[in-house]
Amino acid sequence: MRASALALLLWTVCGSGSAQNLVPNPSFEQVTSCPSFASQLDRAAPWTNPTLGTPELFHGCAPLASYVSVPYCTTGGFQHARTGQGFIGLYTWRTDIADMREYAEVELVAPLVAGTCYRVAFFVNMPNDHPYACDGIGAHFSAGPIGASNGTVLPYPAHVEHPAGTLITDTLGWTLVSGAYMASGGETHLTIGNFRNDTGTQTLQIATNVWHTTSAYLLVDDVSVEELFLSVDLGPDTLICDGASLLLDATIPGASYLWSDGGTGPTTVAGGPGTYWVRVFSGPCSASDTIVITGGTIPELDLPQRVNLCPGASLELDASSAGARVVWMDGDSVAIRTVSAPGTYTVTATNPCGSTTASVEVTYDLCPCVPYLPNAFTPNADGINDVVRPEFHCGDGALSWSIHDRWGQRVFTSAEGATCWDGMINGTLAPDGVYVWRGRVSIGAHGREYMGHFVLLR
Repeated sequence: MRASALALLLWTVCGSGSAQNLVPNPSFEQVTSCPSFASQLDRAAPWTNPTLGTPELFHGCAPLASYVSVPYCTTGGFQHARTGQGFIGLYTWRTDIADMREYAEVELVAPLVAGTCYRVAFFVNMPNDHPYACDGIGAHFSAGPIGASNGTVLPYPAHVEHPAGTLITDTLGWTLVSGAYMASGGETHLTIGNFRNDTGTQTLQIATNVWHTTSAYLLVDDVSVEELFLSVDLGPDTLICDGASLLLDATIPGASYLWSDGGTGPTTVAGGPGTYWVRVFSGPCSASDTIVITGGTIPELDLPQRVNLCPGASLELDASSAGARVVWMDGDSVAIRTVSAPGTYTVTATNPCGSTTASVEVTYDLCPCVPYLPNAFTPNADGINDVVRPEFHCGDGALSWSIHDRWGQRVFTSAEGATCWDGMINGTLAPDGVYVWRGRVSIGAHGREYMGHFVLLR
């Protein structure tokens, strides 16, 4: 015997394990009476024979002489049921009768709902007392029973069927035939059999010296029709940082795929921000999902390295960074901080992409108290510009100042900025030329010196 494990589709779907099977008596366990001979499918009610074929019900309650006992059969066949002790048998092809077929039909527990996907599955076995393997077996849904007054191919399409060209040769185990069906709505009956004609059916003789000599025949067990909850989940919308990527996985065994970028594999790599979607197909059924990915970078802090602070004044340090959490060196989490004292202020901004730290050195500067002197004066007793003194408008500060000649000799000094120099040195007219002035500004404990020059003209 040769074994194979063939399946039209393998399914990993959310919720299919708990869905209701719409097929009554799916494994042919319930019988109105034990079959006593061939061609008694109707004893596995509500299953019926829709044509003039002669489908069999095999059951463990049948005696060996009935030709339909399980697991031993009078014709030399031997097969355990996949579950329980019952299964059915159908001719799927014969050499001596053109297009001869057998079918089994059942009314579903409830009609199918339009637009709903259903998983159809049943298991088949090639009995070891028949010589030919074939590839033809499928299922058809109909609104009401179908049938014919002969025993040939029913003129209906298989909505789910075993792959053409793949022979069913396993005489020991059971081969899964399964697929998805999108309901039109109102389908009430399921019919199983080979819906292909002889030309469309592939066969191969794999056994000799067996009871039957002209046929391909398949045993059928465990039939199910369940709502298919096909789903795909790419995860919640998210953020990826510069240089990073995200693997998007929509894998469902046996499915096909279409991604927003045209890809057809089960996964794709999102290498940057954007909207990504996938549509997953299992037969005529599909599911889709979309994920929005935004881009991110580590926080940016736009702060100066050094800033001057005037005494008595305050200034704002703005550490705002979109989407970031800000923490200063003392635990303060306000992004815009007001400072009124010199020092080093350190702040860290953090977002999902990382952290950035910056420090600002705040130093005192006597900025509103800078003295200013004209760059020339003319002490010629004409009443115009005859004296010079600093312009100084700092209410909280004090100014002392002095004047020096070109050789650095001090020619004038005053402890108050309001005192003027009239261009005299010890009662003598100072000569024309360039003079240097020096001033010291004091505000509380803070002081700073300034200097400049001016020209004396007579």
